[in-house]
Amino acid sequence: MNNENIKKVQGKNKNFWRRLLTKCLIFGLRIKSVDVQAYILQALGKIGDESAEQIILDAVKSEDNTIRRFAVSALADLGNDKAIDAIIDALSDEETDIRATAAMSLGLLGNIKAEDHLIKLLDDKNDSVRTQAIIALGNLRSKKAVTKLNQMRSAETNEWIRRYISQAIMEIEGGYRS
Repeated sequence: MNNENIKKVQGKNKNFWRRLLTKCLIFGLRIKSVDVQAYILQALGKIGDESAEQIILDAVKSEDNTIRRFAVSALADLGNDKAIDAIIDALSDEETDIRATAAMSLGLLGNIKAEDHLIKLLDDKNDSVRTQAIIALGNLRSKKAVTKLNQMRSAETNEWIRRYISQAIMEIEGGYRS
């Protein structure tokens, strides 16, 4: 067997094992423990098999905050268009930790499609959510956000948030790379 044939077999086996593991994890979602389900969702995102995509998308609509937060995080690992749209939708979740996770995820993905949504999040009442939106906009190098960020920096009373704003502006303007 030559090297090319060995690589083909390895590739097929890799997909086989990934699919098998994905199926086992999906089966494990039947366990009624929120912690177990949350970590399974996280693992499904890391594996990245498309057969788990709809299950993760459905989990973003769960009544449980922990499940929703882990599902948003798992979608960030998938990073495709459906996942990005669902993460953008999560920016309007009633729970602050889910909005913050969604903002952080969008910043890590670096998809400019989220830019306007993240700019709106700069007005969120929660410091963590605003901070994650600031960081995400810096990562996106969002020129559209600079005016709003400068206004925020002048009015912000929280020293840490002012620092994040300054860092984001430097990233956008090219003076700093995280």
